[in-house]
Amino acid sequence: MKKRMFVLVLSLLVIISAVAFAAGLPKKIEVQLPASAGGGTDVAGRQLAEYINKNSDQTLTIKNNTDGGGVVAYETIRTAKKDGSKILFFHSTMLIKHATGIYTHSPADEFKVAAVGLPTEKGGYVLVVPKESGVTTVDEFIALANEKNGELRVGVETGGSSHIMCGIMSQQLGITLRFVESGPDTEKLTNLVGGSIDCALVNANQAKQYIEGEKVNAIACFSSTSEGGRNSVLPDVPSFKELGYDCVFGTYFYVLLPTSADDETAKAIHDLYAAAAEDPETRDILTKSGFGMDIAPFEDGQTLIHQQQDSLVSVCEALGLKQ
Repeated sequence: MKKRMFVLVLSLLVIISAVAFAAGLPKKIEVQLPASAGGGTDVAGRQLAEYINKNSDQTLTIKNNTDGGGVVAYETIRTAKKDGSKILFFHSTMLIKHATGIYTHSPADEFKVAAVGLPTEKGGYVLVVPKESGVTTVDEFIALANEKNGELRVGVETGGSSHIMCGIMSQQLGITLRFVESGPDTEKLTNLVGGSIDCALVNANQAKQYIEGEKVNAIACFSSTSEGGRNSVLPDVPSFKELGYDCVFGTYFYVLLPTSADDETAKAIHDLYAAAAEDPETRDILTKSGFGMDIAPFEDGQTLIHQQQDSLVSVCEALGLKQ
């Protein structure tokens, strides 16, 4: 009983804190989210926004904006008013688009970081192939790729996380793949089942539906850190890391403002998202969806985005992905 009372009091304090720190922010905030509705990124953004809407004076409205591959959303925020009435919720893909030359503005230098969501999930994207291929292991996948002699079609979103990860995977497995533009994960899976591509790396939550529907086979997953680890959404799928392949990629979520925004505004938004991410119910939903996250301390935000951007620029140059 005492433990339950402690949890209730703690939750109440978090809610009060969220409202208090939001003082001075606009009542209505537009969240530019450069991903399709229903996808994993959309689910994460909406779940956090739902908590904030219920437990603060602010109303966050999600606007799915994939125009220009996300660039329109980026620019909407980079050139937005400094009052926090418009913010960007996205992830490391934005940095990849910069590292590959698709987006010419530097996210680390031309945006103010309000919050950074660090993944709690040990496993990442999973490699899937059509069920009818009969491929179930990494060794069989490598054999198929070699048999296709560089013509095995892998679906990617050009300049996105999957693009980078497919480059890392092909390098680690010692194979050559033919990269095919296939859009976000929802479209990759549709294209995979439809026969337009032969394989793809997609988020585990969406892959699970197709695995359970016996439409695809899951081969192995990326790990979020060099320590390795499987994805809790698909615990029976081995990680590349445990099989001896250094396929590691961690996706950070970012809440960004224009550089003209002051620290007080950014900190207030940070505290709203931190409260949401700490809420047990919200945290549980995000974790089950494969997008569990811890919000980093506000003062670490700008350093973290610089570190990841520099790392991705290096990877893209090494893989020859810089346009």
